[in-house]
Amino acid sequence: YLEQVRSEVVDPALQLKTIEDELCGAIGKALGRQGEKVLFAIREMEEERSQYLHYLSIRAYEGAVESANRYNDARRRAIKARWELLVHRQAVGFTVDNNSVVHTTFPIGEPLHVELEDTKPKDSARLDTGTCKTLDKSAVEQPAKKVWGDQLDWWQRVGRWR
Repeated sequence: YLEQVRSEVVDPALQLKTIEDELCGAIGKALGRQGEKVLFAIREMEEERSQYLHYLSIRAYEGAVESANRYNDARRRAIKARWELLVHRQAVGFTVDNNSVVHTTFPIGEPLHVELEDTKPKDSARLDTGTCKTLDKSAVEQPAKKVWGDQLDWWQRVGRWR
């Protein structure tokens, strides 16, 4: 009788291992979904950028402006999703070099700056034609950008891991 009871009783260590495995699987799936969210927004950005360049090549400036706006919206979504991924990874325990790994794995380009200038008189009710002017970084003198990190960057440089 004791043999039968012992065979039916499950070892608590096995139950704990099963729970740990399920938890690791759930964490991995959540990180994977978040990574897919970032990749989806980046793919949207790439599509809108190619549309933007196509519109510029055929001189369809209104379409280029709309495409640039959609690109910038997708860029904002990608930045937010990448930040959420950083938070998820930090919460799970990826603390060493977390920011640099995520930022090199999921690079996000600069926003598209577009201005549409009217060539019609000011009394015109609607915009029929226009010229599109994009800001060229080489033409506009940029002030030197200071690279500021965050507390995690500082901690990785001089913190407990060094």
